[in-house]
Amino acid sequence: MEKQEQKKGDGMKIVHVIPISKGITKEQLTYFSAKDILPGCIVSVPLRSKMVDAIVLGVESAEVSKTELKSSSYSIKKIGDIKARHFFLPSFVKAALEAAHYYGGTSGALMHALTPSALSSYPTKVLPKEKLKAAQREATPKVKQEPLLVQSEDKDRISTYKSIIREEFAKRASVFFCLPEISEIEHIKATLEKGIEEYTYVFHSTMTKKEILENWKAALEETHPILVIGTGAFLSLPRSDIGTIIVEKESSRAYKMSTRPFVDIRMFAEIFARLSGIRLIMGDIFLRPETLWKQEQGVYSVLSALAFRSLSVAAQEVIDMRQYTDKFGAKKFRVLSDALLALIQKMKGGNESLFILTARRGLYPLTVCSDCGSSVMCERCSAPVVLHNKDAKNKNEAYTAICHKCGFEQDAPDRCVVCSGWRLTTLGVGIEHIEEELQKQAEGLLVLRMDRDSVKTHKQAIKLRDKFYASPGSILVGTEMAIAYLDRSIENVAVLSVDSLFTIPDFRINERIFNMLLRVRALALKRFYIQTRDAENKIFDYITKGNLVDFYREEIAERKALHYPPFTTLIKLTLMGKQSQVEKEMRLAGQKLETYKPEIFPAFITTIKGKYRMNMLIRIPRGEWVNETLLGILRALPPQFAVRVDPEDVL
Repeated sequence: MEKQEQKKGDGMKIVHVIPISKGITKEQLTYFSAKDILPGCIVSVPLRSKMVDAIVLGVESAEVSKTELKSSSYSIKKIGDIKARHFFLPSFVKAALEAAHYYGGTSGALMHALTPSALSSYPTKVLPKEKLKAAQREATPKVKQEPLLVQSEDKDRISTYKSIIREEFAKRASVFFCLPEISEIEHIKATLEKGIEEYTYVFHSTMTKKEILENWKAALEETHPILVIGTGAFLSLPRSDIGTIIVEKESSRAYKMSTRPFVDIRMFAEIFARLSGIRLIMGDIFLRPETLWKQEQGVYSVLSALAFRSLSVAAQEVIDMRQYTDKFGAKKFRVLSDALLALIQKMKGGNESLFILTARRGLYPLTVCSDCGSSVMCERCSAPVVLHNKDAKNKNEAYTAICHKCGFEQDAPDRCVVCSGWRLTTLGVGIEHIEEELQKQAEGLLVLRMDRDSVKTHKQAIKLRDKFYASPGSILVGTEMAIAYLDRSIENVAVLSVDSLFTIPDFRINERIFNMLLRVRALALKRFYIQTRDAENKIFDYITKGNLVDFYREEIAERKALHYPPFTTLIKLTLMGKQSQVEKEMRLAGQKLETYKPEIFPAFITTIKGKYRMNMLIRIPRGEWVNETLLGILRALPPQFAVRVDPEDVL
């Protein structure tokens, strides 16, 4: 193709852009234009016989770039319309480039993920007024500073955050308060906005497009400092006066994107803050072990002394469920302990409420054959099926078997598919089983349930939560999802059937369990019970004593011994498809990466929806990522390889 002839006029410019799209693998594209264009604009560009939106990275004079243009092997096309000026701050675009480089993805895919969908289709509707456009340009670079950590009880952190917001407002600076999930936004908003309601703006994905567009435009046009409360996707708000970003609930796994480009919002916020000169504060009741380790190494600083002892006013007890036996001395299975049954009876005469946390959905998490020992598995996956009530409303006795990996549903089997045996035995305790037992033992009390099978939307969860708090003497049984919605203290809290989580071969599983138990313990005012068949587990002792420091020391020592983060950077490659093809492609990829000693193994759940899954794990010594040679190999792999840097798990 012949080169596009370039005019030599002074107004001609060469424009470098990133297409905002998931499916485009080109990192940058180049066009020309005579229009006045600045980095951070959104423009329309011709690509593959259609016009697509793109973000402007940089602009050069055509005269300066004429040597490059002459040697170009392709035609340089003209930019279309300018759809939005000052849509992103230049430092935000730079942060996207750096984060994409770190995570091995493209900047376009990352910008697509960090651009709220409600805005990407209507950029011209969220522009600030002409007189305020200058305020949205990059401010004078601020003094760079280390990220600061806050580790303390919830009420103490909130008090600290309020003080920070007042200080920033006094300095004519705005604050972005980042949360991992929308379930926590309403409570935080009500707490932080007191006295500054007119300057508080909330953003999350369940808002309507109209609400997001109106809030976005209003937030840009407000000349007074503002408080923004939202999820990570809204860090793109181009307010150049933001002085502090607060990343709350820093340990939450929800900060890591579960789909491409697999970016960690915590890392992106750190990069963005550094490039913008913004103060970054990360807080939680217990920060991630790798975060605490980085503080010990001087990478992070502390805003105030970190609290490594968590106090509780509740009476606490770890109940060993192995104590129950039948009249012959054989171990007897019990759903509810004597202590919990006694508490339920006491509740019938008063107004105390109870929250019960359980780890599993359904009635029974596992069904096994007593003849051959095989588990009943999903027909399309290698995951065990979970038994549920088929028709809970009509109390139908029939069960249905559901795969929680792919959603496949079938009637509960009556014989083993391996040996045709009839002796199928259910194991474990699911939330539906606990609910049934409570209906029997807590007659006269309101029993509510919150899990992803019974509560489908954020609004439904809020309504159920409010009903629980408005009904003294009620019982709420919930899975981990319920914790984020519980924003007030509860007289009594109990943990049932958490033991099964310890069997998950995930290097972060102890951290996950510890954080989960720590959060529910903090809710208890009078009593906190843990029912377990592993009462000697050190985690239960650490939790009831509020001993954060010893848990951290043990966890970080184990990770060091096993070469897990923060002592290495993990890179996980996952491939799905026909087994023979997956094994072949993984073998070829392993040969390309043999210098880095890759570990290739079947995924923990080897088959999902009939597709075979394999993983490859590469361990990079601390401080040696990004390795440009390795990054080049990873980016050259076929797109069906899912590449995760710093994965949440290696399963």
